[in-house]
Amino acid sequence: MKKINTLTLIGILLLAYSNLYSFDGERKGFILGGGIGAGYLSNSTSFESYSSSDNRGVFLTNFKIGYAPSNTLEIYYVSKVSWWGESNITFVLGLSAVAATFYLDNATETGWSISGGLGLTAMYAPFEEGSGSSNGFGLFAGGGYEFSSHWNVELDLLYSATTEGEVDIHSFGVQLTINVLAY
Repeated sequence: MKKINTLTLIGILLLAYSNLYSFDGERKGFILGGGIGAGYLSNSTSFESYSSSDNRGVFLTNFKIGYAPSNTLEIYYVSKVSWWGESNITFVLGLSAVAATFYLDNATETGWSISGGLGLTAMYAPFEEGSGSSNGFGLFAGGGYEFSSHWNVELDLLYSATTEGEVDIHSFGVQLTINVLAY
């Protein structure tokens, strides 16, 4: 909860101190966006000589905030979260990363893009009191298409490696999200 409050405060401060003309229909300037989607997640768990894996469909949320120095490049903080339920418990795998998106065409409001990011990842049960967290490293890469001004669809590949005690968890995900971006 503390992390969400901090991110909200940072977003409000950036918005308050950003150039008021940044929401002028051009990508250049302050950006703020989010999206939802669905995907596939494969988790492999290993502990000493024991290993297991599971595959599942997941619900996705996507949040980004940052700055675009030009109409073709965005640099931002992103939070990509995969949500799923198991035995009446909700689990999440979240990636908090520094990322960049490069748009292949700056002459139109629509077009193709490629993106990627590198950061920290955590797997935990957010609604369970006293639940532990597996923390580690994660990255994503993907592409997207802005089909209308401010609206795009993204397909990303996600990899994360987390550790909790002596348990190693490697996750691979395919994520498809529909996003809205204010610029």
